Amino acid sequence: MESVFASQVSVSVVVPVFNTEQYLWECLTSLVNQQLSSLEVIVVIDASPDKAYQLATRFAQQSHLAIRIVKLDKNVGLAQARNIGMSHAKGQYLGFLDSDDYVDENMYQHLFNEASGQQADWVSCGFSKFSAHGVECYAHQNISENTSVCNKLFRREFIFEHQIVFPQGELFEDEIFSYMAELFADTVVHIEQAYYFYRHNPQGICRRAGADKHRLYARMSSIGDFMQRMEQSKLLPKAAPLCLEMLCRHAYLQLRTQVSWFDLLCYWRFTQHLIEKYQLNNSDSQTQDNYFVSSFSKWQSREWALWLIRIRAGRANYAVE
Repeated sequence: MESVFASQVSVSVVVPVFNTEQYLWECLTSLVNQQLSSLEVIVVIDASPDKAYQLATRFAQQSHLAIRIVKLDKNVGLAQARNIGMSHAKGQYLGFLDSDDYVDENMYQHLFNEASGQQADWVSCGFSKFSAHGVECYAHQNISENTSVCNKLFRREFIFEHQIVFPQGELFEDEIFSYMAELFADTVVHIEQAYYFYRHNPQGICRRAGADKHRLYARMSSIGDFMQRMEQSKLLPKAAPLCLEMLCRHAYLQLRTQVSWFDLLCYWRFTQHLIEKYQLNNSDSQTQDNYFVSSFSKWQSREWALWLIRIRAGRANYAVE
């Protein structure tokens, strides 16, 4: 059989790896079992301190699948590892798989068929979160509710044409990438079937002690950069409804976190600042009726009421960390 490297590659899947040796074999096995034969896998070993490189090398030697291994001597982080992986890709479409997750054997065949058949710029599917306690399935179609890049395929020429990359140094690199793809896309397809399996890892960076505060300020930085790029690229008129919904949704969801009252207030005021700076309140009436937009508008002018909500929720934190 002709090597996939020498023939047309339908899908390139980028798998960044850092300290996930115990899950990597299961992850790669789910790719080997894919029904789509014209698939290439690009494993980026991000200076992982475990034996992930040796495991990936051994796996590639035993596999019929085209697996490229890119070994980095210096840790560059998830965003840059993905960018490096993309630069090696040859497929018509790009996919991303976290090395502690796995995918259904039909995922890339089904997504590629839908995307190529409808000439979509990107396509998404449902996903499942799993842990020792069970499995939960999700099928969000709204990009503001599902910004992960891992349950999607992106047309490679589309990504490079619009210079969409993962921003370095940000915790929420998926959000910026996904929102940019949403705004530039002409055709998007969604499949409700849950093909991607996301592992709830208690040791993950987003679930460590003090993570809520770190995530809050990282999100502020990411969203601020995103809004600036929207303005510079002249996309703001088109993006205004999506941006308003995104900002209000994120602000409202901070009520569920364990950050201090001071940090929460900083975030809400930052959100209001962006809404006013970019004149997002002029968005269409349908956006204004959105639950998160209307809720933010209701509570942001009554900070004392917001404080009462925190107390009733049992999450009030009087300390300024």
